[in-house]
Amino acid sequence: MTRYESQIMSDTSPPDDIYQYAERAQAALLGMIREIMAEAARDGLRGGHHFYLTFSTQSPGVAMSDSLRAAHESEITIVLQNQYEDLNVDDEKFTVRLYFNQKQEDLVVPWAALRKFYDPSVAFGLMFDVDGSDEEALNADEMEALFAEDGIHDDDRKPEPPAGEVVSLDSFRDK
Repeated sequence: MTRYESQIMSDTSPPDDIYQYAERAQAALLGMIREIMAEAARDGLRGGHHFYLTFSTQSPGVAMSDSLRAAHESEITIVLQNQYEDLNVDDEKFTVRLYFNQKQEDLVVPWAALRKFYDPSVAFGLMFDVDGSDEEALNADEMEALFAEDGIHDDDRKPEPPAGEVVSLDSFRDK
C-alpha cells in the first residue's frame, strides 16, 4: 500500500515570497479535506474510511461544552467512524454531534482550528499550521513517528475505541 503523507510548513512566508506558497498550499489541502468531509456528510463514510481529526480547542469559533473544553484545554482528537450524527460541512467550519461518556456533545469546528487529519484505512495524514508556531517541515519518517506518538497508526492493529469518544492517546503508546 502506498503511504501518502504531507505537512504544511508552519513558518510564515519570507518577505520576498509574493506568491505565498505555504498559505496557498494550506488552503488547498484544507479545501480537499473540506470536500472529503462534505462527501462523508452527504453520503456517509464508505469503504472502511474513518477520520481522526485533531483540532485546537482554544481557536476562535470552536464551540463545545465547558466541561469538554476543561478536559481538553489545548486540543482534542475526535474519531468519525460509526457513532456520529448530524455532520454538516460548509466553507468555514464543520459541525458534528458526538457522545462522550453517554453525554451528547455538539461541536462546531472552524477549518482554521484543524491541526491534523488522518484516515487510517489508507494511511493518509495531514498536519496544518494553526498557531503560527515555528516548526520545521517533517520528512515522511518523522511524520510517521509523530502519528505513532499520537497513537494514530495502523501497525499495531489494536482495536479502535468506539467512535464518538475522546481518544486517549496514551493508551496507544508502546510501553
